[in-house]
Amino acid sequence: MELTVKLTRSLWVLLVACLVRQSVAFLPNNAGNTLPITDYTLTEITVQGIVRAVAKYFEDTNPDRYNPGDLTGLSPLTPSRLFRQHYGDCVYATKFERAIRAIVDANVEISDKYAHKAIWHFNGNQVNKGNSKMVSIRRALLNLLQLGNEDAPNYDVARQFSGQFLHMAQSFYSNTNWVELNRWLNSLIGADQNEVITSSELGIIAPLSWRQSPGSVDMCQNCPGSTSLPGLQDCSDNLRPYVYYLTSGYRSGQNVNKPAASPGNIWGKCSHGGLHDASWTEVAIGGINKESSDEQRSPHFDLHEQAALTALQATEDFFYRSGTGLYGLIGERKFRRLLNLDVGTSLTFVIDVSGSMSDDIKAVKEETIRIVELHKETCLAASKYVVAPFNDPGYGPALVSTDAQKCIEFLGNLTAKGGGDCPELANSGLELGVQNSIIGANVYMFTDATDKDKEKVPDVLALIEEKKVHVKFLLTGTCSSSRRKRATDWSTLSPSYQIIAEASGGEIYRTDKDGIRDLARIMEGDIRASQVSIIKRSSLNLDALSLDIPVDSTVQEVLVSVVGSLSSDSVIIRHPNGTEGTPDELGADIFTNSAEQIVFSINVTEPDTKGNWVVKLQNLNLATEYYIKVSANSVLDFTFDILETDETGTAYPVDGKPVAGAEVLLTVQVSAPETVSSVSEIKLYNAMGNETLVTASATPVEGRTEGLFMASLTLPNEPFFVSIVGEDTQGMEFLRTQPSEIKVVEFKLEEISGSNTVDNLVPGGNGSFSFRVTNSGPDDTLTMTVSVLETAVNSSRSALRAVSGPVVTAAVEPASMVLATGEKGEGVLTVTAAEDVPAGTSVKVTLSIASSLSSSLNFLSIDATVFAVENDTDENPDESDSTPPTCEILSSGGGCTAQQMSSDCNKHEWWVRARAVDNNIVTEVVLDPEVEVGGTGKQSLVYESFFPTNVTFKYSASCCCPIMKFTVRDGASNEASCGKDHYTALSGQVEKPDCNGPVLSDTGLSIGAIVGIAVGSVAAVVIVGAVVFFVAKHTFGASGKASRSVTPLCYPSTDNEPLSYKNPMPAIHESQNYYNKQ
Repeated sequence: MELTVKLTRSLWVLLVACLVRQSVAFLPNNAGNTLPITDYTLTEITVQGIVRAVAKYFEDTNPDRYNPGDLTGLSPLTPSRLFRQHYGDCVYATKFERAIRAIVDANVEISDKYAHKAIWHFNGNQVNKGNSKMVSIRRALLNLLQLGNEDAPNYDVARQFSGQFLHMAQSFYSNTNWVELNRWLNSLIGADQNEVITSSELGIIAPLSWRQSPGSVDMCQNCPGSTSLPGLQDCSDNLRPYVYYLTSGYRSGQNVNKPAASPGNIWGKCSHGGLHDASWTEVAIGGINKESSDEQRSPHFDLHEQAALTALQATEDFFYRSGTGLYGLIGERKFRRLLNLDVGTSLTFVIDVSGSMSDDIKAVKEETIRIVELHKETCLAASKYVVAPFNDPGYGPALVSTDAQKCIEFLGNLTAKGGGDCPELANSGLELGVQNSIIGANVYMFTDATDKDKEKVPDVLALIEEKKVHVKFLLTGTCSSSRRKRATDWSTLSPSYQIIAEASGGEIYRTDKDGIRDLARIMEGDIRASQVSIIKRSSLNLDALSLDIPVDSTVQEVLVSVVGSLSSDSVIIRHPNGTEGTPDELGADIFTNSAEQIVFSINVTEPDTKGNWVVKLQNLNLATEYYIKVSANSVLDFTFDILETDETGTAYPVDGKPVAGAEVLLTVQVSAPETVSSVSEIKLYNAMGNETLVTASATPVEGRTEGLFMASLTLPNEPFFVSIVGEDTQGMEFLRTQPSEIKVVEFKLEEISGSNTVDNLVPGGNGSFSFRVTNSGPDDTLTMTVSVLETAVNSSRSALRAVSGPVVTAAVEPASMVLATGEKGEGVLTVTAAEDVPAGTSVKVTLSIASSLSSSLNFLSIDATVFAVENDTDENPDESDSTPPTCEILSSGGGCTAQQMSSDCNKHEWWVRARAVDNNIVTEVVLDPEVEVGGTGKQSLVYESFFPTNVTFKYSASCCCPIMKFTVRDGASNEASCGKDHYTALSGQVEKPDCNGPVLSDTGLSIGAIVGIAVGSVAAVVIVGAVVFFVAKHTFGASGKASRSVTPLCYPSTDNEPLSYKNPMPAIHESQNYYNKQ
């Protein structure tokens, strides 16, 4: 049997040692993992924390509308439900949801890219370093957000910083002993041990008042139970009792190794523990993580909910808490911009202002101004206006403003001049416009030229993928290769425009200056349609086409666009009641109607308009390709992710472009989940939309996230887009489509796990990551290029311009790879910061790989931030302290005579009160002999008061333990001693008792002797420092619990029961008034 157990354990350790990437805190999400449905993940904690913060903000800033709990008490509390309650049906939560998604993505990315770095997850006892890193991230975030007016910050970078900070904060509560410490401290003050308590210093103050455990202190002991597999041990009491140090577990596969314990010792450093940590088998066996309520994943599984609720409260506090929350530090306007709380989306115009546009620019200006004017004081008004002009040789500067009047004035001042040649810097202008747009916005580009800067296309595509924008080209011409003059020869349409439109789910509209007014009306339809797509379809060589349009209960208006060669009766629509006719005959609102295009909307607010509509195209020109798009005004939409699972089953978004034929997980998150009954199918269509490539059954993902569905599928070998089919809560079928085209490639590009050091970028330094390319297609020569796009700085533009040369550069090696079918190659991308670059500078680095056999392109983008140079050591704030503490006996009682130390020694008791004082902090009181619970010595230790520099305690024991020595230490390990000795000269007539040893009968000595078994006297370290007790109690939902903080902690003694994590001090009643309520 012993051999079997050892073999099982060895195989398990070998398996875990082979794992490269692991979950390192709360799990990122429920996809790919079998978790208890009550578990909290990083995604759920972040989403709920943000939504609760915003609900609280809405309540506090609208006291005339809301009582406390009116919004925070909504159940379920979702972004869509919160927005509908606050703004009404006119405004959707789409922008807010996208801002949350960006923060969640930045959070989860740390688990993926930096799983090997202990500091990011507070593993490996990296409490001080982790907190310092949080302080640096928060400093960079505040420097960015406090810069200039509300239009100055780059909010995308701010969301990235926010996600990184929150990952570390949430990991702190999962991976350190903070929760366990506070449960014990709550027991000392008579409070509920399950109460949620957050740190008011974490990520704000360095160093923390509570000290990190020094290397000399072993914080954990072996968990009893079988060591064959994790989860078979009882780790409920494995932390050292009486200890006030913060610590965390070491984890295998990370860059900080677990120190070996002394031979034969049951005490050692703590492990993270659980299913994917091989270090749990090393002394101290077990672990302390709380990432799951599954005991195989988390040794402290029973504290998962409390840790998660603490992390959730910390997430809410990060955004909205008096004194330290972002709301109070950056102001209301920037807070709203950060989380996209304003109504309306961004309205982005990218406008060609070269000389050849002189005939068109007047019409462009008139129509764009008219649209801004039309909606500027309605619920459809844009919350952000972006205008990015370009020509050749220049582009920009862009107008970025929330003021509609400023936008109107800027547009009015545009003039067409210069750029007499053709083509123009169209992609540079487009990049500028996309970069400044809100996530998910429509970007309208007006030009009569093809693009000159095709090398910018990969950068534009990377931005589009990040921002999820839809680019719509409104073209009044193209360039002819034989002349510099603009031409209307559509055969010269730039391939770049086609690639960008397809990748973003946008369109290309072609007209002349006379048709600009008609096309501008399409923008009105886009604004009214709320960006919800139902159908995307194109056709060629068909003389007729019929499309079913299911209109569900959430749809208010349907917008139909048909582009192609049309006659007056080419488009027929059929009402759910069977009535047929042209759009005009059925009362549609027609925006534009020409021989090449018709755009119209249908109001479907009345009950009899719900159901299945049909759009019929007839008498079509077989030689013409037709484009049909149906969108809607609806609260119901979805986002999706293509995920791959790691060796532990944890799912992360794929690196780069997905590979044709790959087995993946596709997850779908519906917005307004309260309106959805089910999602039955996930469908992948070809680029034209006329062929279903994959149909997969969607299954709901169990857990706390509502509206999350998943399917396992094989990716097709051609470009595709995603649609979902389901049923709303009224029993009506719905169809939704994400029109952005997903290109698959034949060469996989991925970052090599554990190689990324870009997070350590400092002025004058560099960071790098390794990447791997796997060719699943034919033999090919692949070319690597890298580009850098500045995204944010923490200081003025003038400071950045003062830097000599580029602020951040990047290089890739090798420059090319020749890979046969099935072959792999590796390379390194290095990012270097200039010596004088301001700390806080953030850039986007894009690695692009191009095929020599086709236009196939794969790319991988990372965000790199230059942080100030930090001291990378675990600073001891007390290191320079040379003054020792004092140890003073205050009083004592009882006593031990020779007779009382005889065979009935356990019937006689004594006690001593002592005080430890230090100028800075008292960190340790070592007791010799150690306190043993249940021994014949009847020992107990009770703390009477706690202050950082002053600790009073009372020790009591039976006369079987007649001696006690206290050794007091401060943070610099200076020490002093005091104690009490009842083994007097008189009692020396008997043999000295062995504390807690067995008591024998009298031996016939004149007074009697106490004989013990010599077992040694091992000092127990009793840590009583780090006692500035910042306890933050917070309200949850409508529970009605009042907030309280306790600082400092001071209480009287009421019991002599010894203290430990598992056996805390009995409750002390609040009537004794030992703390101050605030």
